Order: sequence, then structure tokens, then C-alpha cells
Amino acid sequence: KAPQDLYESYYNSNKSNLKLYVRRVFISDEFDELLPKYLSFLIGLVDSDTLPLNVSREMLQQHSSLRTIKKKLIRKALDMIRKLAEEDPDESTDKEKKEESSSEVDEKRGQYTKFWNEFGKSIKLGIIEDATNRNRLAKLLRFETTKSEGKLVSLDQYISRM
Repeated sequence: KAPQDLYESYYNSNKSNLKLYVRRVFISDEFDELLPKYLSFLIGLVDSDTLPLNVSREMLQQHSSLRTIKKKLIRKALDMIRKLAEEDPDESTDKEKKEESSSEVDEKRGQYTKFWNEFGKSIKLGIIEDATNRNRLAKLLRFETTKSEGKLVSLDQYISRM
């Protein structure tokens, strides 16, 4: 569930929901460099063995391992969201719907639609701000069309119907 003030202070806030640990020792919870602002709804912790334990925060920000961690975090987060979109029965084709059992379908139904309703604006902001991951984010976009009668349709599905 999205916090009520998620977008109110989007550009003014340096608040991050990630905590940084080095070898299970807490370093900081104010690391806004680990995730871009459009993924600020993610909550978690990062524990690294490659970062030095006894350096200042400024030196830690310039460490090369931190850039690698940031890249991997973004890629993993987008991959998890993509999997959520692919597993949603509302998104799958008719062939795939017949293969899954009804209890699995009922359990997964609408999960990505709920996610999109809560955090779709963040994905759209990510497309504007993050040129590196623009193609990955574009696959997560959903639109309402006149043909879909209120259901959300992916960009690929929309293009295939043209």
C-alpha cells in the first residue's frame, strides 16, 4: 500500500526506505543514492561485505561497490515488478489462462493491477527520469483503452492489436 504522502514531497525529500549495513553493522538509513526517487516506495536493507567498515559517509558514497550495488538493486527491483506483471492472469493470453489451475489464478488475479493503481505514477516518473532503464520500465506500463472496457492493457498488447 502506498503511503499517502508518496508524491507530495517527491522532489524535495531525501528520505530513503533502505538501510545500509556492512558486515551486519548498521551504517546508515539516509542513503538516497542507492535507489532512484521513482523507486522510493521500496523498503528493505542492503548488507554488503565489499564496502569498507570504518570510513566516512562521504568516502562510502564514492566507493565503486556502491555503484554496482545501485545498478543491481534497480535491475532486481524492476525484474521483480516485471515478474509480478507476467504472473498476473489478467495480463496473460487465453492459452496461458487455460493451463493454470483456478486456485492459482484466483490467488494471483489483479495483483499487478493493484500494484499499478498504487505505484503506476512512479513507473511513469521513472520513464521520464531514468534513460538507462526506460525500455524495462516501458514494459511495465499499463493503459486503459476503449477496446479493453476498463481493463489495463500493456503497451505490447496495445501495439499487437493495431
